[in-house]
Amino acid sequence: MSEHTTQGNQISAVEVQIYPEHFQARVTGKVEHRVGDGPSEIIPVGTVMAVDTAIASYVLSWSGKDQQPETAYLAKREFEYYAEIGSLEISV
Repeated sequence: MSEHTTQGNQISAVEVQIYPEHFQARVTGKVEHRVGDGPSEIIPVGTVMAVDTAIASYVLSWSGKDQQPETAYLAKREFEYYAEIGSLEISV
C-alpha cells in the first residue's frame, strides 16, 4: 500500500494491484485457509488453482477430493505473503 496526497493535503491509502484480475497459482509449500469461523485447513501441495481478484481478497478455486469443487478466500496481504515466501507459484 502506498500513501497518496489528495486535495486539501489529506493522505489516503492507495492499494497497489500486484496481480491481474484472473490468473493461476500452484501450491508449492504450506498454504492455509480458514473455513468460515472454523479451524484452518491446509491446501495440498501441488494443487493448481484459478485465482480471481476481489476488492480486498483473492478467491481461490480448485478441484478437491473426488473432483469436488473447492473455493477459498485469502486476504490480499496473506496471499501475497505466501507468494513471497515461495509457498505459491504464480502463473499470469
